[in-house]
Amino acid sequence: MSSTKQGFVAVHVGAGQHSASLKEKYQKVCREACKTGAQSLRSGGSALDAVVETVMVLEDSPMTNAGFGSNLTLNGTVECDASVMDGSSLQFGAVGAVSGIKNPVFLAKRLCEQQSIKFAYGRIPPSFLVGSGAHIWANEMGIQTLSPDQLISIRAQKTYKHYKRKVESCSVEVQKCAKRRMDTVGAICVDDDGNIAAACSSGGIILKYPGRVGQAGVWGCGAWACKDASYSIGASTSGCGEHLVRTSLARTVAEAISTASCPTTSLHQAMSADFIDSKFLYGLEQKLGGVIAVRYSPQEGLGDFLWSHSTNSMIIGYMNTCGRAPMSYMSVLPSHEAGKKAIVEGVCFKMTGVDKV
Repeated sequence: MSSTKQGFVAVHVGAGQHSASLKEKYQKVCREACKTGAQSLRSGGSALDAVVETVMVLEDSPMTNAGFGSNLTLNGTVECDASVMDGSSLQFGAVGAVSGIKNPVFLAKRLCEQQSIKFAYGRIPPSFLVGSGAHIWANEMGIQTLSPDQLISIRAQKTYKHYKRKVESCSVEVQKCAKRRMDTVGAICVDDDGNIAAACSSGGIILKYPGRVGQAGVWGCGAWACKDASYSIGASTSGCGEHLVRTSLARTVAEAISTASCPTTSLHQAMSADFIDSKFLYGLEQKLGGVIAVRYSPQEGLGDFLWSHSTNSMIIGYMNTCGRAPMSYMSVLPSHEAGKKAIVEGVCFKMTGVDKV
């Protein structure tokens, strides 16, 4: 058996409407995040460690709607949601509407890890904390906190002022701007033994009401990871949070591809039947969502990385530790099909240099 730990890292910087002029910058941050996750796996880090370190790179970038540079609320503040799930233990941790945390996904990870700790007098450790409670808990855990203003980027401030003026003059603009930047970020990491973890982080929709929590903080909606006897499955979503919450999209997609003979076909069916045509989204003109998914067989050392979206675009990245460099790609759906159809694409990968029984 190889002494080097192998693995696969997949990321996304959202399903929404990405500017063509910024395409390369988005793709570059995807590649940087992939390299960080791959290095974590090569260094012996767990899948959970790797997925969180990967997403932290995305959160730190002013290009994305997560952590620093997040969309601003109606009141002009940053409130972030994030979640992680460890597929080996099935433990989950999440934060919602939290301010002043540089890397919300790291806070979610600490909550996830706390699930295995036994508290005195039968007390149950929290798996999901919101608002000021999450901020207080972060301080107690020694996690870095900041002044909320330090998370506001120049770009986010300009965007906020632009749409705030429009909303104040015409409420119809709320829907128009909501479609522009729904670029939640997320990642999935799996090692050659099939240990898998998924994460999701978001600043939410522009001009959201303070206290609003989107899919990035909700169990089964933003991130999902599960390992069984045959496959390791992971999913991370993006899009309109309310649409993704109503359809529990991360779990829905993961379960759809978990035992399917063709995961690509199953993903398309899930996005069509359980999202686009979902009874829970009945009456909506457009259903806006996207997902990345990984299915890996530890016995065969083979896996599939898939992505799907019903938005105008979705930017993804991936890296196999056995490969030389990370890859990044912008998937595009014709504008007349956005919100009404979903595109599915993907690649296969193989973990080389490992002796599987």
